[in-house]
Amino acid sequence: MGDSLTESDIVRQVADFASRHVARQAIRDLQRMKHTLSGDDSELTTTWDEICAQVQYEQSFHLTVRQIVSRYVADLQAHERAAIWQQTDAGIAWECGDPKTREVDPVIDDEVIDRITSEYVYLEAGRWSNQRIREFIERSARRD
Repeated sequence: MGDSLTESDIVRQVADFASRHVARQAIRDLQRMKHTLSGDDSELTTTWDEICAQVQYEQSFHLTVRQIVSRYVADLQAHERAAIWQQTDAGIAWECGDPKTREVDPVIDDEVIDRITSEYVYLEAGRWSNQRIREFIERSARRD
């Protein structure tokens, strides 16, 4: 047998797998959406392109991401939601608390959504690139 995993290793792995899955679903939806804020003359053709450019260049975020992520979080199994939540600051504090006095089901969906959005979707948006995004950022930088 391989290395034994601790309980926290297992929870972290379940959380990471479920978070990546939700992020991929949300990104796929955003790639299909054609709503952009950058204007008719922009190189950006999808909402995902717009978000990537915002994350990489302007550091402003799109509310649509949270709405899409929340749809997929609602579809997660309870143990997946709990595992992701346990990776948040509130989840870590709960885990470190006294088991006799802590809440039985403290999972807060907004914290799960925030974690997936910031740690998975926006992180991926910061790394994602294509010709449209590069051209938009280059053109925007020349204007500044």
